Amino acid sequence: MADHGDGNIKVVVRCRPLNARELARGARPLVRMSGNQTLLDPPEPGSAQEKASSGRATERKTMAFSFDKSYWSAGPREEPGYCSQQTLFDDLGKELLDHGFAGFNACILAYGQTGSGKSYSMMGYGPDKGIIPQTCSELFVRVANKCAADQHLKFTVEVSYIEIYNEKVRDLLNPKNTGNLRVREHPILGPYVEDLSKLAVNNYDEMMTLMDEGNKARTVAATNMNETSSRSHAVFTLILTMMRHDVDTKLDTEKVSRISLVDLAGSERANSTGATGQRLKEGANINKSLTTLGKVISSLAAASSGDGKKGKKKGEDFVPYRDSVLTWLLKDSLGGNSKTAMIAAISPADYEETLSTLRYADQAKKIKNKAVVNEDPNAKLVRELKEELDMLRARVAGSSGEDVYDSKIPPERQKVTYQAKDGTLKTVTKAELQDQLESSEKLMQSLNETWEEKLQRTQEVQKEREKALEELGITVEKNNVGVHTPKKMPHLVNLNEDPLMSECLIYQLKPGRTTVGRLDSEKAAHIRLSGDNILEEHCYFENTDGKVTLHTVTDAITFLNGKQISAGQPHKLRSGFRIILGEHHVFRFNNPEEVRKQRDRATMRSNLQFSLTAAPLGSRPDSPASSSGEQEDVDWTFAKREAALARLGLDPALDSLPDEDLNKLYERITLVKNIRDHNSKHRPESSLSQADDVWSESGRPFSSDALTDDTSVDAGPSRGSPDVDALKEVQNQLETQRQEFESRLRVISESTEAEDLKEEKDHMQHQLKLVQMQMRRLLDARARGETELEAEAFEPILYSAKQLRLIRKVLDQWRAHRSFSMAETVLSAAVIMKEANVISKELGKDVSYNFTVASGGSLAAPMSSINTIAGLDEFGDVADPVLASATQPTVAVKVLDKRHNAIYVWSLDRLRHQMQRMRNLTSFIDRPSYSQHFSSEEPFYNSPPPEYSFVGNALLSLAPLSRRLSSTSVVPIFCRYTAEAIGSCRVDIKIVNVVMAPKHSSSSTTSTRSSSPVPGTLPTGSKLSFFLTVDSVKGLAPHDFSAAHLQVRLSSFVGPSLKAEEIYHSNSVDLDLATPSDLKFRRSFSIVVNSRVLAHLRQGYAPIELFASMRPQYLERIERWDEMREQKSFLPARPPPPDPKSGTSQLMRRSETDFFMEQSHDVVAWLQVRELGPDGQYVPVPVVSQGNLDPGAFSLHQGLQRRLVLTMTSNSGRQLPWTGVVKTKVGNVRLLDAKGRVHESSSRPLATLPLQQNQVVEFKPDGSGYLSAESLWDSSIHNSILLNRVTPTNQRVLLQVSWSVAVESCGDPVQFSMDMAITMQTRDARPPSRLLALLSSTRFLSKTSNVFRVRLSPPLTRSPKDLWRLDTSEKYVRGEEILRTWRPRGIAVVEDHTQLVAMERRAADVQAVRVILANSTVAAQPPQADAAVWGSDQLVHKSLELWKKQFGHRGEIVLSQEPIELEDAGKLGTRRQNTVDASESRQLVSSTKLVPRSDVPTKKGHLMILVDANQDIWERRWFVLQRPYLHVYKQSNEVEEITVISLDGVNVESNPDMESLLGKRFTFTLFTSSNSHALAAPSLKELQAWTTKLDPTRLPP
Repeated sequence: MADHGDGNIKVVVRCRPLNARELARGARPLVRMSGNQTLLDPPEPGSAQEKASSGRATERKTMAFSFDKSYWSAGPREEPGYCSQQTLFDDLGKELLDHGFAGFNACILAYGQTGSGKSYSMMGYGPDKGIIPQTCSELFVRVANKCAADQHLKFTVEVSYIEIYNEKVRDLLNPKNTGNLRVREHPILGPYVEDLSKLAVNNYDEMMTLMDEGNKARTVAATNMNETSSRSHAVFTLILTMMRHDVDTKLDTEKVSRISLVDLAGSERANSTGATGQRLKEGANINKSLTTLGKVISSLAAASSGDGKKGKKKGEDFVPYRDSVLTWLLKDSLGGNSKTAMIAAISPADYEETLSTLRYADQAKKIKNKAVVNEDPNAKLVRELKEELDMLRARVAGSSGEDVYDSKIPPERQKVTYQAKDGTLKTVTKAELQDQLESSEKLMQSLNETWEEKLQRTQEVQKEREKALEELGITVEKNNVGVHTPKKMPHLVNLNEDPLMSECLIYQLKPGRTTVGRLDSEKAAHIRLSGDNILEEHCYFENTDGKVTLHTVTDAITFLNGKQISAGQPHKLRSGFRIILGEHHVFRFNNPEEVRKQRDRATMRSNLQFSLTAAPLGSRPDSPASSSGEQEDVDWTFAKREAALARLGLDPALDSLPDEDLNKLYERITLVKNIRDHNSKHRPESSLSQADDVWSESGRPFSSDALTDDTSVDAGPSRGSPDVDALKEVQNQLETQRQEFESRLRVISESTEAEDLKEEKDHMQHQLKLVQMQMRRLLDARARGETELEAEAFEPILYSAKQLRLIRKVLDQWRAHRSFSMAETVLSAAVIMKEANVISKELGKDVSYNFTVASGGSLAAPMSSINTIAGLDEFGDVADPVLASATQPTVAVKVLDKRHNAIYVWSLDRLRHQMQRMRNLTSFIDRPSYSQHFSSEEPFYNSPPPEYSFVGNALLSLAPLSRRLSSTSVVPIFCRYTAEAIGSCRVDIKIVNVVMAPKHSSSSTTSTRSSSPVPGTLPTGSKLSFFLTVDSVKGLAPHDFSAAHLQVRLSSFVGPSLKAEEIYHSNSVDLDLATPSDLKFRRSFSIVVNSRVLAHLRQGYAPIELFASMRPQYLERIERWDEMREQKSFLPARPPPPDPKSGTSQLMRRSETDFFMEQSHDVVAWLQVRELGPDGQYVPVPVVSQGNLDPGAFSLHQGLQRRLVLTMTSNSGRQLPWTGVVKTKVGNVRLLDAKGRVHESSSRPLATLPLQQNQVVEFKPDGSGYLSAESLWDSSIHNSILLNRVTPTNQRVLLQVSWSVAVESCGDPVQFSMDMAITMQTRDARPPSRLLALLSSTRFLSKTSNVFRVRLSPPLTRSPKDLWRLDTSEKYVRGEEILRTWRPRGIAVVEDHTQLVAMERRAADVQAVRVILANSTVAAQPPQADAAVWGSDQLVHKSLELWKKQFGHRGEIVLSQEPIELEDAGKLGTRRQNTVDASESRQLVSSTKLVPRSDVPTKKGHLMILVDANQDIWERRWFVLQRPYLHVYKQSNEVEEITVISLDGVNVESNPDMESLLGKRFTFTLFTSSNSHALAAPSLKELQAWTTKLDPTRLPP
């Protein structure tokens, strides 16, 4: 700012550092500064910052701005370019004072979003004082210096403090001005606040006292109104008057300067804050004032830049100051008589908000102000005011030229006409004249007021303010600045969301009872509060001998440490407790005496040099206001969050801790808990067991090595000097306890108890996640208006470690019996396997697919480690996460890749995914322009194919290793695909050494078997080292394999608990150049034995995997083996001779309805809206569609009755036996703008519409089903402004329409849901012009349509006797004739796997028993004396009989792919009846999916379709082929759609015999999975074109 009057607004930018929230989400700074230039970089694409930004990515780029100063405060303070508070004051504050003392008006504005550092720059926190305190301090320093230098100078300082909230002005310094103050404008003084208190101050302390008490008033009002300072503007004004007495001229001159310090509200947008309701209204007013401020700045900037331009219009000079209170009051500061500076506070991590702030500031720097020295204004002003008062009094009293009214007529209706100074006649009411008179008298009185009178009035206002605060129970310290906490008295201190408002109010709790009541209550109360849910008698505090208890009354909302307390139960308060009264009054309780006692005890413990003493306690600050070390974090956010999480049943302290701290804390807690359990079991309670729980009453964890409770380890008397001998005795006792403590820790760490505790912790964390997920579901459902979920009871279940082990053991045993579930999967997925093989055959791919069983664990998805290249197998098509995560045997897909001579395994999920890509190849085989985008090889094979395929494995029992026995055995190698032994190998395990744990070895760390504490076992904590050798491989035929290698996994020896898998392989052997015996594997292993590893060694097995490069002969033999195995399984038995008595020779073929298989149906739904017409009939409203992909929008009219007509059709006919619509819902109103963005509204719940009784259900002769229902719809039930007002152009209103259809074969109604778009028009609006359809792609429809895919799945619970009903292998698949005799594997694949596992484990167990018996010493011992008793034959036979008996259920489930044949053919009727009952009792489970629209028509044309074969009725229809559907329209304009035919499993047949049968030429039949259709083409050419397009596989290869 220059010294002359003219000059631009000075604009500086200050960037704060990243806060904790931004650092937690990994944000990076986007702001850079170079000199006075500020650069804003866009966030990285794909980052969390980029996703959080609301702007479009194309608009984000690096932006550069230049300002007067660019302050960098985002780095460490020791950086050379760091801007401190002092730097900011030196550049702005001192210059501000220079202009003020020169007689200019001055102003500093702080602008920016909430949390960007505005308040920090203006006020500061703690020792970092901002511009306002430093300016006030420097002001009085300069006043003192100037007065000392010149005795004829005299200065007076007045202050005012206002707050603008919701466009209302509040006086913060005068308690009498409680309402909204009026803003007026005087021709000379400009805009001013009427009745605003301007209080005189003499020094800095008085000024800061006024500011502090103003903040108190602001805090009280904000708490009552539930406001925050970020939602209000604060203006602190200094009026500096400099009076000089000129000795020469004997004249007194005055200079008056107005210094305004403005802290604006946060500038964030409403959509970024998620505000709703009252908060949204407040945000609208804040945005109104800030938007107006932006308009004013923009107008002033344009005017400043266009001063030299000529020919400007008059309207261009208009500046909208009066559009908001803020801009009206800042009129002089922005574009008039003021020297102004703006601080733009920006955040380094928010691109959108920072860019908005920078653009705002960039406009402001263009504004030019014309400041003048305010010298001697009073004399002229007083004279003019006297003349104005005389004139106004005369006009109010009445004079000549004015009308005379009756005294009964109110002043508002009395008109007065007078002549103004400029000669014009004006007519106003008498009330307006009286108002002007009162305001002028007030101004006259304030100007004539002497300095002594101003000081006296300031003292009176001070007394009134203190009295008002004391009436509320707030402690006010006389002659003190700021908040001074009592030294001994317990007290409450307020907490607020804004740090400036926190700890401003102190409420003392004097001895006796301190009651809390409502402000406007007549009942006496020591502390008076107002706001929501504050009762007349809310609660009271009882102070007895320095101990305070809290008592609440009935129906009073009172929270203590986040939990609501009930009446009738006192609660003892400790320093640091959080108390919430009502909804918005948050306090922290402080007890200085209690803190002082804790500090004394901590000091005494530190003198004892006890290892458990908390070192930080001795370094606490001396202020008695602080209660504990943890309370530095206890603020308003913590208290409110604690209460909110307590309502959800969550612990706020646990939720706020990081995972690492939580794990450490849990381990320490469990250790202390185990020590106490040890103490209570084995010895009397010690002082350690008397300690309080490690959780404080506040719910926040203390440090593990600090005990600060009153009851923790009281070593001696708490007062006075302890005796030296007593102290020594206590010290020795504590040292002994410390040693015992450490020894018990070692015992616990070496036992399995620590692992049990870890399991319990994991279980509790899992339950906590379930609770959080349930709460999110409830909150989401409540937001949608759904209440069904709230009625569901949810209770977390916690188990002990013993219970968890038992549950896991039972589940593992139960999961091992997966034969039935795997058989279900094999039978139900057989049709998918057939389709995959059909497609591969048709497209000429040398690959076949069939079922196999993938073992769980390490053999779930075995891969050769030689194939992997730097871990790249974890990415791309090779990775199969479903198989990799399988822990139990599961059904998988065996891929015989004959093109690459490999075998690998897929999961069923991956096959389904690949099937969709295979179908795309067949669908677009006739369209090269589309098929080129699909890889013709990728869906069928692994890419890249493996060089070595998994063949089989040799299984080794680990039982000898758990007994520390070396072993050598010959193990058979079983093929995983044929369950046959294909070779053998020799496996040698030699134990090198066993390193014992410290508790088992006192002299040496390395021990052998003889030094074991328990001979023959491996103790936990020991380290086992052994050498594994695999050689002498036999049986591998060179004509089957070209190369092979062995492979071993580390998890095979330590169990599945291994976090990172390690795989070791042997060298690959070329079987053309070497023999299988050259295949060898040697490696040493060292493992640490814990409880889980030991359990695995005792009961587990280690597979030694064999991988080989296969030859084509081996793949062909595997494929033939599958076919032979299935033919053997399904070989029919010899039929029984016919029974002449029964009259039935053999059973008939089973009906398809007997099978339980998944059904798929395509349903077309048409939605139509009808409105009441002039003739009393409901007429369909037009649907305006912008193209084939646009379903269209209904053009509705305001204020008309409507009906919703729903029509559904399906080609499945009676296969989908629907009975009617049972419920229709409409809701979830949203707005779709012109840019395609969806805006949510408050009307989200779905409203149920009343259904009409006249539903139509029809199954037509052509095999299709028809359903129609009508509902009454009144759009006013949604209470949405979007449905009540006229929809703007290029916008639509979206509604969700849901309906339920009852189906006989389903237990629950089938649910459908879709979106409906509407545009609301005026009642008399005309329908849209039909010319648009001719000039553009716009179409006018009468209804909108959607296609749904409905899947009906059989239930999960089935009986083994009905297993055959799940078989889908007989279901027809288009083109299955190409497979010939091939069929998918049945349940025999499950039986083969069960047999393979039994054989492998039996062979491994036999070898293990041999090793153990060979090393057993029982046989070498001499016979005992009582051996004869055990040798009696009778006892031996009895033992054998008991051994042969089987107790309990055998657990065997009989699996059969064929129904159980009845022995008596005469029972055929009973069997049929049972079949019918079973089919009637089954209830399918439904799921629906909306099929996306397609805009790729393959072919269009007219065809004849047979609609009734009985009557031979043909109709001419327009057909449009859009795969995978064939759309049928009534006419070629494609407006009225009749039906949609699904081409799933399509097969087209055309032959002369069919033409003669149907009696039409060029006919062909369209067979689909749900129906068949007879069609006739107009010509032979069209016939060939349609058959080719409908079935692309008919093309020649």
